[in-house]
Amino acid sequence: MAVTIKDVARIAQVSIKTVSRVINNEPHVTEDMRARVQNAIDLLGYAPNISARRLVQRRSYMLCILLHTSGFYQSALINKVLEVAYEYDYDILIQTYFPSLSRSKKKLAGLINERRIDGLITTPPCDTDEFVLELVHNSHIPLVQISPYNRLPEIPSITGDDYQGALMMTEYLITLGHRNIAFLKGPRNHRTSLDRLYGFRAALDHHHISYNKLLELDSEFNFDGGYTAAKIAMDSKNPPTAIFGGNDEAAFGAIYALQEMGLSVPQQISVCGFDDLINSKNVWPGLTTIHHPVDEIAEQALSMLVTLLKGEELEQKEMVLPSRLVIRGSTAQPAFPQ
Repeated sequence: MAVTIKDVARIAQVSIKTVSRVINNEPHVTEDMRARVQNAIDLLGYAPNISARRLVQRRSYMLCILLHTSGFYQSALINKVLEVAYEYDYDILIQTYFPSLSRSKKKLAGLINERRIDGLITTPPCDTDEFVLELVHNSHIPLVQISPYNRLPEIPSITGDDYQGALMMTEYLITLGHRNIAFLKGPRNHRTSLDRLYGFRAALDHHHISYNKLLELDSEFNFDGGYTAAKIAMDSKNPPTAIFGGNDEAAFGAIYALQEMGLSVPQQISVCGFDDLINSKNVWPGLTTIHHPVDEIAEQALSMLVTLLKGEELEQKEMVLPSRLVIRGSTAQPAFPQ
């Protein structure tokens, strides 16, 4: 015989209404009662009727994360979002969005206007898209932005400290003795990319090192971009002794290009990245990088969104999480003192 909500109430010695409140995560339930109900649910193996709960609460219990591109970073972010959402009893819809395609806009509009999702998380460059922002504004659907390019005070956002991370990495390269450093930039309309570039420049300025704009190269935050940029850097009149990839993927591409050119990393040239993706410790040599707190970003983004869905105020609308330096085997002192 199937376990019912009445059975849970009997074992927990509370009313059916109290069990319902606990299941629906409603307020005004003491921690003691909540624990008793949860223990009874676990003991009996009770599974709430999700369809009925959705119908009564007029919620889909589906959240959407909006992406424009895919890559190692996006995969790491999505994996953590899925894991955390499960703990909150929400499902996640992973939706790609292409502003130039009317079909893409129509699909997103349907998801939001038909209330097939309860909340939305955006990643760059979706956060600056006027169509997306207008949809959210008109529907009043809760929104949290991850690393937005243009942060709007009324919209909650969370990001890592890209500026400080890039400054920290550049300082480290300078302490090793590097002065001629190439920087592989990401997309120009990307706040993360710009903050990392500005952090790089700030460290050079602090040490009175003039930066060579010819060594600030576009990489688009991907392997192919890093590969091409590294080739250009090494073909310049004054090639760098270190290459700072704007993200790990660009750094991977740079290492491949250098090895293809017969250059040894780090004996002949140092390479570092940014993000500390899982692959960064599996390549050879291990990649010196900046740990970007992607897991914490995913956790906080979900926490903020669920708080909004409960109708509660956020204690903090903008969160910037610290980065940290991770030293591995891809960096060393320059082969010749500068």
